[in-house]
Amino acid sequence: MFENLLEMQERGVRDRARGRSLADNPMSKADVLPITDFQEWYSMFDAWRFGWSIEDAMAGHADAPRDGAALPRTYTRTV
Repeated sequence: MFENLLEMQERGVRDRARGRSLADNPMSKADVLPITDFQEWYSMFDAWRFGWSIEDAMAGHADAPRDGAALPRTYTRTV
């Protein structure tokens, strides 16, 4: 199971690098449903999303979802 989670994280990283959105999570697709083991499904869903988020943060994608506390990458602090 652990190797599967790492593979799913790597897939999330690759998918984000290719420009896919959070809505493209392969664990959200109808062909993986019905879910027989909710915990396993959610672990895989979350692993992909985590990998996607890592790549998103590292690459500083302009279309990244931002919350109210996030600052644009071009922000420079002056003292």
